[in-house]
Amino acid sequence: MYKKFLAGVLTVSMAFCLAACGGSDTKKEAKLETVKVSENESTGPYKAADEKIAVDMGEVKLANVKDVIVYEDDVKVTKQAYKDTVKNILSQNATTKTVEKGEVKKDSVVVVDYEGKIEVDGKKVAFDGGTAQDANINMATDEGQYIEGFVSCLKGKKVGDKFTEKLKFPKSYDKTTKINNKDVKLAGQTVWFTFTVKSLQVTETPELDDKFVTKNFGAYGVKTVDAFKDYAYKQMRISNVVNSGWQDYISSCEVVAYNSEKKAEQIKKYNEQYEQQLKTNYQCSLKDYLEACSMSQKDWDKQVEESVLSDMKNRMIIQAVAKAYKLELTDEVYKKEASTMAESMTQKVSDLEKQYGKEEVEYAILYQKVQEYFANNVTVKEGSAPTTEAPTTEAVETTKEK
Repeated sequence: MYKKFLAGVLTVSMAFCLAACGGSDTKKEAKLETVKVSENESTGPYKAADEKIAVDMGEVKLANVKDVIVYEDDVKVTKQAYKDTVKNILSQNATTKTVEKGEVKKDSVVVVDYEGKIEVDGKKVAFDGGTAQDANINMATDEGQYIEGFVSCLKGKKVGDKFTEKLKFPKSYDKTTKINNKDVKLAGQTVWFTFTVKSLQVTETPELDDKFVTKNFGAYGVKTVDAFKDYAYKQMRISNVVNSGWQDYISSCEVVAYNSEKKAEQIKKYNEQYEQQLKTNYQCSLKDYLEACSMSQKDWDKQVEESVLSDMKNRMIIQAVAKAYKLELTDEVYKKEASTMAESMTQKVSDLEKQYGKEEVEYAILYQKVQEYFANNVTVKEGSAPTTEAPTTEAVETTKEK
């Protein structure tokens, strides 16, 4: 579950190559690009303090985390949510194996060879698209993928059975086949399918026991089902609080100035990454893409800048919160947390650093620490968040007194 979240942080943070500190020289004096107050006023419900906090990408003013209000009913973890999470974790770790015995049931996934033949000039002949080997057919979901009776005729058959079923193409069937250099319509045709049932695909879902917990969460010191339950409830609550209040907090913090060199670097990386994706996936250049979208270079540049500045603001706030509340990483803490992260992903720290860059691994760890601090220090009120919808009034019938 949450070991995959760490990988997700790394993946998301690298999505557009918007690395926070890649190849920076911290000894160089930062060139700051001041943001006009009118363009950067807080849009959130909390007030940012006057203190400016300098970070790698510029300067920010933070709102007070304790001013953030969330409501208990909105962030509490229910028993059903926990059960759903466990079910999801177990399904993600399910394995499928091939079984060469057994009976085909209504929910089976069966592997078959089949050959279809139609009658042409008094002879049964195979037709294009009517033959397959090792076809996986899900009895529960694939009925609509084939003509009527194709899937249902397999029910009750056993692995090793070979049989022929007489079916008919629907009159609305629009495909044709070529036989003896002539186009033959399949609509309404009788067809004979010969099946060989080869095996069943059986999905095995693990149980939530101490062995499973140790294997998947041992890196976090979680080795029993009871410990996992506590761990899961804690992580789920953190997630709920962050989902409830983090964006308002981000909106309330103010960027005072961006590091202009970092900004230019991130814009360049964004464009390079995007162009590479276009070449790889669509064999076209950014120029060709913009022409196809009827977008000017000026509009594209504005869109990229907005995306980059949004990402920079998020990173700056993460770094500033860490700095303000003394959550910054020491070498000792980094070594410990990076080792835990790497172990949970069955990798070495050096592998993570090589794949993502050390700065991104540091950011992923810092991100987690800031989110946990945020969740533990916001103000939690009873009940649910008040609705912002305008109140409605209902007509009240009255009767006149006689």
